[in-house]
Amino acid sequence: MKIAILGWGSLVWNPKSLQYNTNCGWQKDGPMLPLEFSRISKDFRLTIVLEPTAQLVQSLYAISTNTTMEEAILNLAVREGSARNAIGYFGKSNNKSHPESFKYIENIKEWLAIHPEIEAVIWTNLNANWKEAGRLKSKKQDRIEHLKALDGPTKAIAEEYIRKTPIQIATNFRKEIEKELKWYPIEL
Repeated sequence: MKIAILGWGSLVWNPKSLQYNTNCGWQKDGPMLPLEFSRISKDFRLTIVLEPTAQLVQSLYAISTNTTMEEAILNLAVREGSARNAIGYFGKSNNKSHPESFKYIENIKEWLAIHPEIEAVIWTNLNANWKEAGRLKSKKQDRIEHLKALDGPTKAIAEEYIRKTPIQIATNFRKEIEKELKWYPIEL
């Protein structure tokens, strides 16, 4: 079974234990998805997640070296340090997705139509937590203020994440962060 792993953040530039075909690497023509810097991680980085109000940007993908969905999902969950239920998936053969109500499944199906060799897709399906992290506002400046308030190694880690995010993930907030903080992409 040929399984695509979707990526848009540190998974691409820091795959750690992710098992994927490194000879082919990350392809830049993944499905169009609404992605934005809308999650505060445990180390206070501002990370990218699927965000219903975000603009569509083109994700990246790699091919898993695992041959079953179970193995691929477990491998991605371990790499992400998350539970298995935080990994989204879609299988063409059974037309089954997780979560069942995944809003962007049509984007993935359209993409699969031009990649008939790919039989399944998996992705990290974490939610935005800006509100839960105590940031009730969603204006660009609020995220910038969060980043400005970080210091030392915490700020360096946050800057690294944003600057190493693939250049094609040109979200609205990223453009504002570049303008305000001068954290421009680093080509890898």
